[in-house]
Amino acid sequence: MRIELINTGTEILLGYKPNTHLEFLANQLFFLDRKIALQQTVGDEEELKEVIKTSFARSTVTIVTGGLGPTSDDLTREAAAAALNLPLVFYPEVSKKVQSLYEAQGIQAPEWAVQKQSFFPENSLILENPYGTACGAIIEKEGHYLILLPGPPRELEPMWKKSVIPWWKAHFHSEKTTRLVCRIIGVPESVIQEKIESKLKLAGIEEIGYCESPGEVSLRLLFKDPDAIEKIAQLLIEAFGDDLYTLEDQTLEEVVIKSAAARNLKIATAESCTGGLISNRLTDVPGSSAVFTYGWVTYSNEAKISQLKVNSHLFSSVGAVSREVAEAMALGALEASGADISLAVTGIAGPQGGTPEKPVGLVWLAIGRKGKPIKSYERFFPSDRLTFKRLVSQFGIDLLRRSILDKNLPKC
Repeated sequence: MRIELINTGTEILLGYKPNTHLEFLANQLFFLDRKIALQQTVGDEEELKEVIKTSFARSTVTIVTGGLGPTSDDLTREAAAAALNLPLVFYPEVSKKVQSLYEAQGIQAPEWAVQKQSFFPENSLILENPYGTACGAIIEKEGHYLILLPGPPRELEPMWKKSVIPWWKAHFHSEKTTRLVCRIIGVPESVIQEKIESKLKLAGIEEIGYCESPGEVSLRLLFKDPDAIEKIAQLLIEAFGDDLYTLEDQTLEEVVIKSAAARNLKIATAESCTGGLISNRLTDVPGSSAVFTYGWVTYSNEAKISQLKVNSHLFSSVGAVSREVAEAMALGALEASGADISLAVTGIAGPQGGTPEKPVGLVWLAIGRKGKPIKSYERFFPSDRLTFKRLVSQFGIDLLRRSILDKNLPKC
């Protein structure tokens, strides 16, 4: 079975937007026992028809993302119909749905915009889009399938999960391969390979994939014997201990929120250099409202003083980026929020602001827990500004995980 992915959009080719579709769909297909054989990105132009035509002829499934909107550069429906030599057909149920969505938002949409989004190739299975006006479609012809999905991830991902996955499971059998994705924090992928790869292969692992991102590595394992999963899990636990934070393909923040909810613990954050990234990551998780209480972004010294009751003398004596200020922020957040656990961060993201004593990349983090002493950590993440913020948030959220689960905290 061959699967190809075509991502449309001149904005991707020009670098205005990242291509997140490949990552999402490849991961989803991984758990359906499938892989993408080829991925292409095509501009919003005439060549899309030829790319779809060629792909459809040689692949079992061709997935096309984007180009289903109402504007003149949305050409996927027309290109798909021409590539498959099918007429474009008006779908009245789509027209009603599109019109009602515009009306619900108080928008008086031009008639042509509604009409354009209501035409699909003949015999399309329409995929509803509860989050936008661009419906998707699945077209079958001579044993080949074309799946059309909207471009915005907030629309594509729910459509895939709600509509495409049930259709897929009804049409294609599984190859009975067991998939396991685990995540390890703070250990380079070369070290992970050195410690575990030979043992995993002896245990029956057929394919091992490593994917490193700031602060963690995802380990992708494929094997035939489902009964081997306990042995494999034990090998991973023995090798990485508390650095292994999931065997269930969860994000670090998902583990934190679920663990805190299970223990009825409340969390508060006080951030300076990360600018709210930690609280943003935590509140991205459904159900976080049951756990997350307060999130302060005290970027200035004045905010640290007024919001978290940090002693103003600390800024002249030891500076904002210091153990003392991080601990005062954590204590202030703990007391003001009434939470069980608090996390505070203060650092120098750069590229300006560093000194020989306190270089760019320096950060202090502090974790507080009711009835226990505040613990603080000095770390150095010399990198670009965005990567620095991600690494600090990763280390900080992991401190929350370890504190919630009573794991061994890093050395101070």
